[in-house]
Amino acid sequence: MNKLVVGAGIVVVAAAAGFYYANSQAENAIKEQIEQANKSYAEMAATGLMPAISIGYQDVSANVLTSSYSVSGIDVSVAGMGQVATIDQVTAVGLKPKGLADKGSAQLIGAKVAEPMLAMLPPDMSAFIQGVALHADYSYEYTPATGELYFSQDTRINDEFSLAYNFSFAQMQELWAFARDMSEKTPEEQQQLTMSDSYMTDVMANLVKGALKSGELVVTNNGFIERLVEMGSAQGQMPPLDALKGMALMAITADENLPLEMKESLTTFINQPEKLQVNVSFAEPLSFEAVQSGALMTELQTPQQMIEFANLKMVAN
Repeated sequence: MNKLVVGAGIVVVAAAAGFYYANSQAENAIKEQIEQANKSYAEMAATGLMPAISIGYQDVSANVLTSSYSVSGIDVSVAGMGQVATIDQVTAVGLKPKGLADKGSAQLIGAKVAEPMLAMLPPDMSAFIQGVALHADYSYEYTPATGELYFSQDTRINDEFSLAYNFSFAQMQELWAFARDMSEKTPEEQQQLTMSDSYMTDVMANLVKGALKSGELVVTNNGFIERLVEMGSAQGQMPPLDALKGMALMAITADENLPLEMKESLTTFINQPEKLQVNVSFAEPLSFEAVQSGALMTELQTPQQMIEFANLKMVAN
């Protein structure tokens, strides 16, 4: 019996040690990725392609059992300006050390403008921006058997405003294979490829083989638009809210291409900006190649035809 207990204890300790080692290795890999990113930024800055950006952090954690990885206490600095932004935490789920998972998600919590940048702004604007925190959720899922890809994003400002959208794509096998091949390369190889003249051409060549099935866009406002316009108006940067509403309503009324139902939805949202939802759903997936070639436009001559083709719906509040 004692031997059994001792043996079980050894197994538990070994498993715990292995788990700790795997997590430590994953954390070190994340740190190396950040170091490589900073190195890449420095090299691009030296050639004039971008400002000299550097990323710092306070802590990195990993859980290989749940494929969950997070970086906290992030700060972003630019040479000559100092710290420009801070992020409380970034978490990713479903990542692979080398490769592309078919399903994953990420979350960004508490992105803010840093104090040195706030000090450069007028007092009222600085106070407004100081109270703004950006949060975001991302997720995707690829189905190898069908080549379908689903992607969603929800970006929020405090609890006052959100912009959320999701898209369903079809025939994405070529683009996914390209992305997976890219993810399996070393950071150095990835950098060389992304900076090559042919990179964007290759991306677009694979993208146009796909198609869009459906999509949704939702804007939700809980007083942020009103506060933003009030601040901008006080700074002399924009007209008062009532004036902006009047101009928008005039533009909608004058637009002869907008169907009556859409005019009504937009009018409702402008008068009371709470929620605006837009949906598209194609009877057959919309081929990006047909859009790029212009072949689709020969069939769709009027805005009404385009709206019917996309089965576009708009609902306010």
